[in-house]
Amino acid sequence: MKLFDAHIYSDTRSDSDLANMAFFGVSDVLTCAHHPRPFQTALELGHHFEQLIVTEAERLRRHGITPHVAIGVHPKAQPIRAHHELWRDLPQIWREPEVVAVGELGVLEGTAQEWGLVERQIRLLAQSGLDLPIIFAMPRRDDARWRRGCIERLTAILEAHGLGPGRVVLQHIDWLTIDAALEAGYWCGVSIHPFFQSLEQAVTLAQHHNRRRLIANSALRDGPADILALPKVTVALAEAGIEAADIQRICLGAAKEVFGG
Repeated sequence: MKLFDAHIYSDTRSDSDLANMAFFGVSDVLTCAHHPRPFQTALELGHHFEQLIVTEAERLRRHGITPHVAIGVHPKAQPIRAHHELWRDLPQIWREPEVVAVGELGVLEGTAQEWGLVERQIRLLAQSGLDLPIIFAMPRRDDARWRRGCIERLTAILEAHGLGPGRVVLQHIDWLTIDAALEAGYWCGVSIHPFFQSLEQAVTLAQHHNRRRLIANSALRDGPADILALPKVTVALAEAGIEAADIQRICLGAAKEVFGG
């Protein structure tokens, strides 16, 4: 079975990691802009974007993996110095052929500044006329009410700019947020990663929720992570009695529907 790992930071992993992913069936990945270091200027952040669009895309292809790139500004990646040129250039960057999504966006503490950064990019996307999906990384916090409030606030921002939840993948969904996310109409990224969901937890989510809007990913990054999270979850889902068509949907089809390829 071919697999689509729909949320990784490919620039943090070695060539051997990518080769092993391809060997075990990963045919496509979504590599996301993130925060590998503090960025002082818009130029430095632009170099990160260029690395993903050019260098990483070519490296993934070299290992037999089709690259898909998400470009956006996470709060941790916002340049420290003035960066007006970033907002001028971002819509053009989104038009690069390799770019299939806006992200990853997100909030950490839910401050007005963080939400302002999210809204600014959603507004730019709406004004650009581009039909790109959005990646929104759910914050890690055990407060279910607060996290559901984040979903509600994101929905309000989207609707204010003529967009809807059907354009958005909420990454790192868990049992605290999946019901609210699915009810609102979001795609749900299930991250099999020590920081997010174990294999067992991911299987439980698939057993008890609408599988058509679940998208598996490894959240692969620097540090603890499993490059074989997608192959392993296919086995775990099958052992739990999930039908093959649903497994293919969770590990390939849904991501293809959202990101193309």
